[in-house]
Amino acid sequence: MADSPTDPKTPAADHSESSSQDNAASAGEARPRLKAAGQSIRRSPRVQQLFGASVAITVVSTGLVWHFLSTRLEELATRVQSHKAKAFQDSDSVSGGQGGEGSVKALQAQLDAWRRDQLASQKELREAIERVASTRDGGAAAVPVAAAGILDGQGQVGVSRLAEVMPNVTPTQAEFIQLKERNRITAYADEAIATGNRKPLETLVEYIRGSGSSHLRDAAQAEYMRVVRMIQFFQREDPGYRLPVGELFKGEPVQYEADLKAAQLFQLLENIKQPWEVRVRAAILLRASEAPQTNAKLIHAIKKDPSLEVAKHAQISLEQRIQRRFRLFDIPAIEAWEKEQQAVELPKMRP
Repeated sequence: MADSPTDPKTPAADHSESSSQDNAASAGEARPRLKAAGQSIRRSPRVQQLFGASVAITVVSTGLVWHFLSTRLEELATRVQSHKAKAFQDSDSVSGGQGGEGSVKALQAQLDAWRRDQLASQKELREAIERVASTRDGGAAAVPVAAAGILDGQGQVGVSRLAEVMPNVTPTQAEFIQLKERNRITAYADEAIATGNRKPLETLVEYIRGSGSSHLRDAAQAEYMRVVRMIQFFQREDPGYRLPVGELFKGEPVQYEADLKAAQLFQLLENIKQPWEVRVRAAILLRASEAPQTNAKLIHAIKKDPSLEVAKHAQISLEQRIQRRFRLFDIPAIEAWEKEQQAVELPKMRP
């Protein structure tokens, strides 16, 4: 028969009883040790003294550090205040009274004086230029240089554009005058190209023929060639433009360009009040004219018309009529050819 689980004599019961007895014994032994340690701590005055001393040292050191830092900060604040006060005093000495406002006024006065000196110098330079310009007609005029192959304009000898520099003009002022003349020459060329007007180009011819300075003559010749080349290759007129015949000849029995006679074309070509496009078209239509005075009318337009475009197309028409080419606006060569034709047409007198 098996043993009962509750039997006190079993091995499990014996083990539990032995372990509980061991725990009780160990707990009983630990309590006296802890009690003895607590009593030893409470009974040790040396530990308490050391703890109090450490606390006191910490408090004292903290106070000393705080005192040192506060003193240092106060010194720094005092220095900053002193520097600020000194800076304010300096700024007051500069800005107040004879200080800042006075110095600004002094600088302004210096700038004003410098500007006055600059304006005075410019005024003296302008007066010198005016004196030189006023003596152009009375100064020593350069000998006119024959300029073949250039536009003659009114057929007059060129006027000297720059007389000999007066003795009281400094070299710098003379160079400045020459630069001004050079800029003026370029401006004439630009005007001739932009507008197609004849007058600026004639002014360049005056420089070429009458300028006392070789530099200005070369500059004028270069600008003249630039204008001529531009007029020669640039087409300013509309290729499709046709004459408004009905408006130009109201009340006359003409409607188309083919109905116009040579006399009517001469009238349009010589009337400078007409737009330059009308005069150009008239010069083009005169290529096929059979009137004997056509060449003379075209030559007159080449020499006198205020528009370079009209003069160019008049020369092109003349060249196609006579089967001969000239340099553009080579008026001396054209006049020489005209004289040759007149000499041929003169009747021979009998001996």
